[in-house]
Amino acid sequence: MTQTQSGAAFEPPTTEHGTEGSMEPNPGAPVRSTTAFVFTLIALLWPLEVLSLSYSLLTPAVTEIATHYQTQQVGWVFTSLTLVGAVAGPVMSKFADIHGKKKVMLVGALGGIAGGLIAALAPNFPTLLVGRSLQGLMLPLATLSYSLMRDILPKRWLAFAASLTVGGTGVVTISAPFIAGYFVDEHGFRSVFWVLVVLSVIAFAGLLAVPESKVRTRSRLDWTGVALLGAGVALVLVGLSEASTWTWSSSKTLGCIFGGLAVLLLWVIVERRTREPLVDLKLVSRRPVLTTIVVAGLAYGAVGAYTTILPMMAMTPRALGGDYGFGSTAMELTLFTVPAGIATCVPSFIVGLYMRRIGARLPAVAGSLIMAAGATYTAFSHSEKWQVLLGFTVLAAGASLAYAAVPNLVIEATPVDQQAITAGMTGLLQTLGSTVAVQIVYVILLQNVGQLVQGSPIYTGRGYTVAYLACAGFALVAMLVGLLIPHGRPKSRRDASQA
Repeated sequence: MTQTQSGAAFEPPTTEHGTEGSMEPNPGAPVRSTTAFVFTLIALLWPLEVLSLSYSLLTPAVTEIATHYQTQQVGWVFTSLTLVGAVAGPVMSKFADIHGKKKVMLVGALGGIAGGLIAALAPNFPTLLVGRSLQGLMLPLATLSYSLMRDILPKRWLAFAASLTVGGTGVVTISAPFIAGYFVDEHGFRSVFWVLVVLSVIAFAGLLAVPESKVRTRSRLDWTGVALLGAGVALVLVGLSEASTWTWSSSKTLGCIFGGLAVLLLWVIVERRTREPLVDLKLVSRRPVLTTIVVAGLAYGAVGAYTTILPMMAMTPRALGGDYGFGSTAMELTLFTVPAGIATCVPSFIVGLYMRRIGARLPAVAGSLIMAAGATYTAFSHSEKWQVLLGFTVLAAGASLAYAAVPNLVIEATPVDQQAITAGMTGLLQTLGSTVAVQIVYVILLQNVGQLVQGSPIYTGRGYTVAYLACAGFALVAMLVGLLIPHGRPKSRRDASQA
């Protein structure tokens, strides 16, 4: 491979692509210059920033939304987005393998545009939820982006680019609170949706200029598998998401969760007997893929649970919390989120540059261990702001390493013609892992209610300690599973082991 200068032509590798354990790009990769690489990378990363903003921009607006529509079900503003995204992920990923990844990503971006328009103009709360559900079609773009990268980017840039598909979201962590605060305070909650519409239009325009993958899978979509997987995942997610409202002993909660698990079991049975299944379960159950997606689910679970309870703890007045709480406003939470955002960006960028040398397994293991350390520190030291700031920043740095490793591990473990659907299943497990972890820490907190203030629970310091230890436990298990990952080693070590 020849060295390139900015804009210079580059000789694509001739190594055959498509075997498990290969990081080789498509031999016909159309991105052949540094300039084209930079543009393509920005175009593929932009939808992921929009996706992150779909969550973070709405957080400060939920109170106004609930008041405007006079609803107590405002949590569905987030649940509908996640639910549709989780169910659509494997389906859109399969379509991407069959018809082309860029085409499916464009459909997801159109969903974001249409959903934003509907939500911005919604006359009632159900209509707003329809819009949020359509915006959920952008969730699969997170995994489709690095799947497309494998097919169109040269090998020398692939690991770095794939790492940034998650590390780049740190920019959102830094900027979102300021953007959201301004628009919600000055222009109302509808302005947030208009911002998302504009950003989604830019995402769609950028994707139009990205080369399409030439990789295709010759198969038909397994509609029975789609229906069973979608129904099973939807039921489980609804049960988990509403458990804190319905209570865990509620027949609705138990019915959704166990009913969903039963449907998923039926899906597994049907998939094993289907000639062209939605998901190749033999591939997913193999050690390289299985360990990778389990690490991804646990890591996302640790971060999701931690970032859910941290604002609750920080916004509690010290007079009520006793040994914790700072009475922080939504804007004052930036004291914690901005440093964490920087800690998310920088490590993933640096590790991405050296990913080919160090391999992806080491960042996954080390990142999970650092996450466990950050959560453990917060569990026992959260009485002062600087302590919480330190713990969150350490956890964010570890998450950056683990997140940057996951796309590279998926790429290396998966044959090229199964790339998108495997990445889709990884994304699904990340969503489930985060949802389960959040509900586990909620259960822990509900067992440690110190007092009720105007009907709202104030949790004890011990409750937060145990909850943060649970986050550390998720990360620690992720580290242990990461040690079992058989791939992701530096190239020199792989060559030596194969000699």
